[in-house]
Amino acid sequence: MTSEVLRERYAHRFRAHDTDGDGWVSQDDFVRRARQLVDGLGEPADSARAKALVDGVRESWRSIADIAGVPVDGRIDEERFVAALAGAYDSGIVADIMRPSVAAHVALVDRDGNGRVDEGEFVAAQQAAGIGADDARTAFSLLDRDKDGMLTISEWQSAVLEFYTSTGSDVPGVRVLGMKAG
Repeated sequence: MTSEVLRERYAHRFRAHDTDGDGWVSQDDFVRRARQLVDGLGEPADSARAKALVDGVRESWRSIADIAGVPVDGRIDEERFVAALAGAYDSGIVADIMRPSVAAHVALVDRDGNGRVDEGEFVAAQQAAGIGADDARTAFSLLDRDKDGMLTISEWQSAVLEFYTSTGSDVPGVRVLGMKAG
């Protein structure tokens, strides 16, 4: 059974994805948010990395819509969105839903293409998403578990998965998805 802490986090993600503030999320909201990051990083919208991010968020949206029982071109209110993610948590498939968009997100943020994200790349991406530089630097230091000054896809995916599955307030994933720990 999904805890109240996780339900609150899922509601937070709903509000982050409701880019037009109409009280609903749709594939358009997910894509709009991805394009905001693409634009914020100065990535050409037609680049392979930008397209991969849009494809990744569309895949995540399709999974959420399917669980919520709405068509891909439909929309979901906060209650149904939270219930869909809670259902994904209860059935153990949250990671499967988030993995495609996280991998594409990391690939986009990895501006030099070395397969890892340094602090500067991370801070720039977080600022493009509306997170302050100080909070982004703190989040980076929490996510960089091996303290090598770089984030791998694995470290980033672990943090995202923690956000969606761990009830602890001190887990690094709480920071990377825009909520302060503790």
